[in-house]
Amino acid sequence: MRLGLFFKEGRRRKLSPLWSRIVGVLVVLFAAVELYGAPFGFIDSFILRSLFVSFAITLTFICYTPIRTEPGQSENVPVPDILLACISLAAGAYMVLNGAELVTRWTGVDPLTPADWLVTAAFVLLTLEVTRRTVGPVLLGIILVFIVYNFVGEYLPGYFGHRGSTMEVFLDRMVYTYDGIFGTPVGVACTYVFMFVLFGQVFNAAGGGNFFFRLAASIAGRMRGGPAKICVIASALYGTLSGSPVSDVVTTGSITIPLMKRLGYGETFSGAVAASACSGASILPPIMGTAAFLMVDVAGIPYIEIAIAATLPAIIYYFGLMMQVHYRAVLKGMRPISEDTDHESAWTVLKENWLYIIPIALLVTLIIQRVNPTVVGLLATASVVVTSWLIPGHRMGIKELYEVIRKTGLGILTVANASAAAGMVIGGIMLTGLGGKFTSLVFAATGGQSGLCLSMVAIVCIILGMGMPVPAAYVLTATLAAPALLEFKFSLMSAHLFIVYFSAISAITPPVAVAAYAAAGISEGDPNATGVQAVRLAVAAYIVPFVFMYRPALILDGSLPEILWTAVVATAAVYSFASGLEGYLHGRLRFPLRLALMAAGVVFVWPDTWADLTGFAILGAVTAHQYAIRKNNPDPVCLAQPQGE
Repeated sequence: MRLGLFFKEGRRRKLSPLWSRIVGVLVVLFAAVELYGAPFGFIDSFILRSLFVSFAITLTFICYTPIRTEPGQSENVPVPDILLACISLAAGAYMVLNGAELVTRWTGVDPLTPADWLVTAAFVLLTLEVTRRTVGPVLLGIILVFIVYNFVGEYLPGYFGHRGSTMEVFLDRMVYTYDGIFGTPVGVACTYVFMFVLFGQVFNAAGGGNFFFRLAASIAGRMRGGPAKICVIASALYGTLSGSPVSDVVTTGSITIPLMKRLGYGETFSGAVAASACSGASILPPIMGTAAFLMVDVAGIPYIEIAIAATLPAIIYYFGLMMQVHYRAVLKGMRPISEDTDHESAWTVLKENWLYIIPIALLVTLIIQRVNPTVVGLLATASVVVTSWLIPGHRMGIKELYEVIRKTGLGILTVANASAAAGMVIGGIMLTGLGGKFTSLVFAATGGQSGLCLSMVAIVCIILGMGMPVPAAYVLTATLAAPALLEFKFSLMSAHLFIVYFSAISAITPPVAVAAYAAAGISEGDPNATGVQAVRLAVAAYIVPFVFMYRPALILDGSLPEILWTAVVATAAVYSFASGLEGYLHGRLRFPLRLALMAAGVVFVWPDTWADLTGFAILGAVTAHQYAIRKNNPDPVCLAQPQGE
C-alpha cells in the first residue's frame, strides 16, 4: 500500500449477508451494555468507557475499509481486519476481567505488567488506526504531533521544553486514567450522546421526522421562498434532535434540497441553505448538539443552564438566516411552493400529530427538573416507543427497534473514535503542561487585546473543526483556549459557549466544510461554492458569539432591562449585516449603502452606548432613504424580474 493512500480515510463497507448478521449481533451487545450501564451507573464508569471504545473499534474494523476504494457488490471482511477486531474485543475483555484491580491501581506508581503493556499499546495503536479510517488524516496528524511532543520535549530549548515522558508513563496515562483515551470526551459519548442519538433515531423512525417536515411546510409553504424557509425550519427541528450537522443534512436535505431546485433555486444556494440551517441546529435548545453535552463535563455547568443561556442567541441566528433567505427570494422573484394548491394549516398538522409532542414535552420537562441527561434520553426514547403504538402505521416492534439500534450503533462510530482520539490529545496536553503555556502564548500574541484573543480562538476552532467532528473540535479548543478566555475576565458560560458556536460552524467553513460537502452531494453543486454561500447565509453565527462575549446579557446574564436591550441590539446587528450582504432593505441597495449597513452590524457588537446610537443612526438613515425611494417608485426594479445565481 502506498504511503499516500494510508493517510486517507476509508469508506463504509457494503457487507455480505453473513457479516451483516455478525455486525447486528455486535451492535445489539453494544447497545445492551450502553442501556444497562449508562443511565443508572450499573457498570463502573471506567469499565463502561473501555467497553464503549472496544466495541466502537471492533465495529469500525469490520465496517470500514483501510482506504477509500470503489465499493463492490458485497464484501467480506479481510483477515487483517478480523484480527484487529478480535484484538480490540480481547482488550475490552481484559479491562472487564481486571476491572477491580485497574480502577484501584496507582497510576505512575504501580508498574505495568507484560499483559498491561500489550493491552495499553493495543488501545493506543488501534485508536490511531480507526481515527484515520473514520475521521481522516487531520486529527490523526494532530495526535501524532502530540505523541512526538511527549517524548522530545526534554530536548527542546526554552518555553516549549518539558521534562519528557517514558513509554511506560505515556501508555499508563493514555489508557489507565481518565486523562487519555477514556477521558471526558468518551465519557460524554458513551452516556449523553449515545442516548440522545438513540432518541433521535427512534423519533425519526416513528414518523417524527415527517411530522417536523409537515409542520415546517404548513408554516412556511405559502411564503415567498417557501422551500428554503421550510428547509430552515425542518432542519432546525430535526437537527436539534440528531445533534449532527451532516446527519441532519442527509436526512432533511434529501427532501428539501430537490424541492428548492425544482422551484428555481440554484444548486449552490439550495445546498448552502440546508448546510447552514443544519449546522445551526447544534446550538439550538432544548437538546442542542454533542458539544453542549461535552460542555456539561468540561465546564461543569448544568445542562439546563446551558440550554437556557443558548436560547436567545439561537433564535437570533435563525432570524438572520430566515431574513437572508427571504431577501434572496425577493431579489430572485421566487414564488411559494404552489400558489394554487391548498396547504395544510399548522393547526391541522398539530391536531393530527399531537402525540409526537408528548416525548418532546417529557424531554423538556425532565431537563428543566435537572434530571441526569442520560436518564432523560432513555425515558424520552421509551416514551417515543410507547407513543408509536398509538399512531397508525408507525407502531414500533422488535424489527423496527433492531433497525434503529443498528443505525445508532453504526452512526455513532465516528463520534466514538474522534472522542477517543481527542482524549489522547487532552492527555498529551496535560502531561506536557502545554495548556498553561498556550494561555501565556495567547496573551503574548494578542498584546492583551480581548478582541484579538477572541478572533484567535475562533480561528483555532474553525481550523480544528475542518478535520474532525464538532465535539472533538470543541473539547480540544476548550482544553487549550478556554483558560485564556477566562484570563480576559469573560465568564465561564460565555467562554465555552463561544467555543461551541465556532466549533459548530466549522462544519460549513471552507476549505473543509463537511456539512456543505454533504449538501453539495445532494444538490449536485460545487462543494467549495456551497461552503462559501453557507458562510454568507450563516453570518449571524459569526456575529452573535462576539456579541454575547461583550454583552453577557444576551445569554441571560444580567437584569431584565439589560437582556431586552441587548436582544434588540443583537437583532439589529444581524438584521443590518444580513441586509447589507444580500443587498436588500425595502428595495435593492446600492453598494455604498450595503457597506454602511455591514459597518453598522459590526459597530453594534461593541458594548458602548455611543456605538449603539451610531449603529441605530446608520440603520435608520438607510431605512429612511429606502422608504423614500420606494414611495417615489412603487414598483421597485428588484421585484420586476427574477435573477439567476
